[in-house]
Amino acid sequence: MFKHVTKWKLIRRKQQGSYTVRYTRADGKTGERKTACTTRAKAERKSLELLRLVDEQIEEELNQEHRELNGWQEFCERYIAEKLEWAPWKTRQAFETARNRLDDLCPGIEWVGDLNASVFSTFALRLRQEGKSVATIHAYRAHLMSALKWAKKLEIIDKRPDPPEIGRDDNPARGRAITREEAERVALQLPSVVGEKYAERWAWNLEALWRSGFRLGETFTFTWEPTQGNHYILDLDTKRPMIYIAAKAEKAKTERMVPMTPDFAELLRDVNPAKRRGQVFRWTLSKGDSTSAKTVGKRISQCGRQARVVVAEKDGKTKYASAHDWRRSFGCRWSPLVMPDTLRVLMRHASIKTTLEFYVWENARNHSDVLNEADKKHRGDDADLKPLPSLSEMF
Repeated sequence: MFKHVTKWKLIRRKQQGSYTVRYTRADGKTGERKTACTTRAKAERKSLELLRLVDEQIEEELNQEHRELNGWQEFCERYIAEKLEWAPWKTRQAFETARNRLDDLCPGIEWVGDLNASVFSTFALRLRQEGKSVATIHAYRAHLMSALKWAKKLEIIDKRPDPPEIGRDDNPARGRAITREEAERVALQLPSVVGEKYAERWAWNLEALWRSGFRLGETFTFTWEPTQGNHYILDLDTKRPMIYIAAKAEKAKTERMVPMTPDFAELLRDVNPAKRRGQVFRWTLSKGDSTSAKTVGKRISQCGRQARVVVAEKDGKTKYASAHDWRRSFGCRWSPLVMPDTLRVLMRHASIKTTLEFYVWENARNHSDVLNEADKKHRGDDADLKPLPSLSEMF
């Protein structure tokens, strides 16, 4: 008769004129409701009404509990509050953007378990119809899948979906490595962007970016001496200078030691020892040192536009050199000189796949050019050799 009430009976206590209905729920809990009826027949009819209300209340409670645990919107709020609380601000912003776009393009998602392979496939299709790049779609998917990984750990879902591949752009990077000449052209724009007074210091910072491979945001947490929660320099004046990477201040959230490249160590050693204190990078502006990577990034991008250093052109849009292109150039410079795993350590990638995809494979054309030059030189040395017959003549 009832979904959540399994047993019930009428009782009338001594010195009490009306009946009370006592019931047992499916989960074993018990309860009572007064009928306010003094005759048994009326009390039985009233009991059915009361028990129906109790059953509906239990259903509502269970639905609310289920929603708090398994509801998509509720889960997202919990994920942001618990999991992303200590994550970089950009990571949280990226997840919220991916979540909002999913809700806009695939409405009707009520439960975490509703995010299946079909939903991800539809989401990718509608993003492509909007003109979004494959890289953007991959980024949205990655943030949503990270959230579902956390849901699996909480046993909200049994397993994550396995959506179909959506391919890759011809060039997975959002730009290209810039040349030394282009980097210098950008630096020449600094006086008109940050002012003559601060241009020299900013130029030194760009040179340090060129030699270190740091992400722009990390330059605000890189100090000369050991500092709690920051990256810092170790053994600068030895044969093996190192950089201590603090987990809290790094994208991968991994504490580690990485070797410093010789050219970066040389740049740092040229600094007067008396001035080796505090932050290594000081992005000084008229109102003091900037504490915002966004502000600094805009200034560098403005210099890139003024220098007309184009790093990408797609869908009628032109992308000019920005701060991240210094890191990209660092990786491409070292790619042909060291083994992939050494490059992974220098770039501080969590996976060798990222290193191979964005730097080693990207340099395949450069390696091909080297081979062609070597072949030309070889053929020049052996010019007197008789050429091989064509393939058609061999059959």
